[in-house]
Amino acid sequence: MPQASSSRRRLHPPSGNFSGLFVPQDATRRKAAQVLARFDACMESFLELWTLHMQAAGYLSFTTARRDDCVTACRAFLQPVLRHAAMPQAVTFETLRDNADGWADALLQAGVRHYRRGISVGMYLGCFKTFIMALEDALALLPRLCPRIPADQIPAAVEFLRLHAHAFEVLWTDAGMREVAAMRQASECSPECSCQDELLRLLTLEKCRFENIFNSTSDGVLVMDEDCRVATANRSLRQYAGEGIEGKPVWEVLGLEGESREEFFRYYPIGQTVEVSPFGEGLFFRLSVTSLGSVSLASAGEYLVLLTNITPQVLQREMMEEAIGRHASALLEEKRRLEELDITLRTVLSTIHAERDSRREELSSHVRRLLLPALDRIGREQDAVARKAVIRLVRDSLLSPISGGGEERPHDGLSRLTLAELNVCRFIRAGHGTKEIARLLNISPETVQTHRRNIRRKLGLRGRETQLAVHLLHAGGKSASASSEDSSPSSSSPDGPADRVEAPTR
Repeated sequence: MPQASSSRRRLHPPSGNFSGLFVPQDATRRKAAQVLARFDACMESFLELWTLHMQAAGYLSFTTARRDDCVTACRAFLQPVLRHAAMPQAVTFETLRDNADGWADALLQAGVRHYRRGISVGMYLGCFKTFIMALEDALALLPRLCPRIPADQIPAAVEFLRLHAHAFEVLWTDAGMREVAAMRQASECSPECSCQDELLRLLTLEKCRFENIFNSTSDGVLVMDEDCRVATANRSLRQYAGEGIEGKPVWEVLGLEGESREEFFRYYPIGQTVEVSPFGEGLFFRLSVTSLGSVSLASAGEYLVLLTNITPQVLQREMMEEAIGRHASALLEEKRRLEELDITLRTVLSTIHAERDSRREELSSHVRRLLLPALDRIGREQDAVARKAVIRLVRDSLLSPISGGGEERPHDGLSRLTLAELNVCRFIRAGHGTKEIARLLNISPETVQTHRRNIRRKLGLRGRETQLAVHLLHAGGKSASASSEDSSPSSSSPDGPADRVEAPTR
């Protein structure tokens, strides 16, 4: 028991004003100060948690507070708490309840403003409780967000925070009751004023509701006056354009074209939508201007500018345009390739047709120049040996267009030679001289020379550079040799000396 009594003396101040409430010792206040000094590390978590608690309590639809307002309210409460934690003397519930240093003035004044706007005393107190719950939950997350804060210091900070919360609840209850009594007294003195106050409260609630709608939409909404100067803007638009935009020209705030009212409405006519990118950073919006005078006479001369974020649609459109462009380029390339292929095929077909016509003409010329005369000779020739030689000549002429390349073959002129000239050619190709040929054929050397000249002329040989024997060897080949054997002197000369002569092959 003495030990418990000693412990109680350590927990409470020596002033003798025993309240039965928690009185933080120096170690507790130091831990609380260390934790609360780093609360900004969990500010985002606090805002999310407060939103969830407000929604669960049913108060979220009545608030018009912006994010910055919530951060300001949080710091307005935590700064005096942190100041009290750093004080050398202990802070008690009694000193906090007295509000001697004005630590709760900012929150009390905010509560009075909310009450006059239509928020009841109990509703503001309920919102404050959700505020404290969000602070405690955020402090529980602080060690994970800021490893420098030990987890065992969090309970001390929470207890120190609750001490201030309890004191404020008492302060607000007193202040709220005084405000209610004052308004009730005013209504008793003037029932008319009371009715007006109630109407004002209802209008304020309605205004809060529409402010919530105005600020909760994801589209940027801006109201401008008849001079195109910004009157107000919702939260979504301020995220892009920033604060302090009231009174500025709309083209300056949004970075739009135009430097006067006339130019602005010429670029952005009322009732039409225009795609713009006023804030850069790859963001695209659909802008439309509506006259509020068509909605309410009280709003005549005011205009609503609506900015709808269409960045995903624009990016998707650009991707589709890029894909279509790639496919179009591929199709154009394929079209060009097919056109080139078509030109190539047309050229090949034209060449084939030309070559076919040329071959047809060549064959026709070959038949007229060589085969028909040879056939006529076969019909006129009486000698079987000569007829056989001409037949072989016709055969060679028929094969020459197939085996040759189309150029005139050297032995084409042989078809124009007479039988006597063919016999002379055979002996010349065999290497016999003029006198020996004359002796073998039983004719004079002059006749042999005449045959030689006629042969050279019919074969188209000019000058002495080309020897007749060499030409005949190249022109005849195996077919000429065979013709020579079939028409050898042994079968054509009855005199006998030619029987001894063989056509040598060189």
